[in-house]
Amino acid sequence: MEISYFREFVVLAETKNFWAAADRLFIGQSSLSKHIKTLENQLGQPLFIRTSRKVELTPFGEVMLPYAQSIANLQYEYEAAAFNFCNQETAPLEIATIPVMAHYGLIDALMQFKQDHPTVQVNIHEADTLVARDMLLDRTCELAFYRESKNYMEHDPEKERRLVKLPFARDRLLVVLPPDHPLCGAESIELAQLAGENFALIPPGTLPYNVCMRACQEANFLPNVIFTSNNLEAILDTVRRGSCVALLFTHHMNFPHQVDFGDTPPFVSVPITPAIKTNLYLCYRKGEPLSAAAAYFIEYCKQVKTRFDEGAVN
Repeated sequence: MEISYFREFVVLAETKNFWAAADRLFIGQSSLSKHIKTLENQLGQPLFIRTSRKVELTPFGEVMLPYAQSIANLQYEYEAAAFNFCNQETAPLEIATIPVMAHYGLIDALMQFKQDHPTVQVNIHEADTLVARDMLLDRTCELAFYRESKNYMEHDPEKERRLVKLPFARDRLLVVLPPDHPLCGAESIELAQLAGENFALIPPGTLPYNVCMRACQEANFLPNVIFTSNNLEAILDTVRRGSCVALLFTHHMNFPHQVDFGDTPPFVSVPITPAIKTNLYLCYRKGEPLSAAAAYFIEYCKQVKTRFDEGAVN
């Protein structure tokens, strides 16, 4: 019996959707389906009731789930122990990431990885997408988290073909409004409705800035940008004061520290329609062997990806 199938069973039980489970596990849906069917055959009973939209645990699956969770946890623990024993001295693991790591839970994930694997030295390099991608391609780093969007004008197919890209988190563009703005009660907002507004954006030269500018141009207006900053708190404070609106992404609104806004939040976020989406990928160079630390970090990400998917958008 393949022990990793129990981890896949746990993830499918959590997501109740083959596509979402396969996405979290970094495997194909057909492979996941075959693995679950193999596990069911070996255990002797169906684990799931399958419908066209989702899957539900059978009574047998509900009985087996706690055992599968224990097996999956134990597998991670013994693999971590084996890795730490066999890799007493390893070269530093160099990882490039987009800024605002904390809003994507990356700092927490990296700290937990370091705690579980004390023999690995992890060096983080914050950079925007194009810089992070080039750092990966010129071997300054071994792994990179970076953002991509079909709305981005500088997509480079030749460079992309040299990389393996594992989907890690999904974002959607939001408009952030002062709490007294007349559009605060809307379920969604078209960019054209904001043509007369002042804007705060992440600075020029970044993918988020280019996505926002291109989206506004496609809505037939050039935004009046009065403030730019890499500091999300500064952007949100500018919005709170009623000076402007901001265009940010879903995960930007995930506050990394405990924030008490009281009964009246100082700003309101509303999705842009039609939806403008970006994806965060964990990437490495295609066709090149990974160090033991990098390979294990990728496996580790499968264990923690749930926290990122909680902020995912459809």
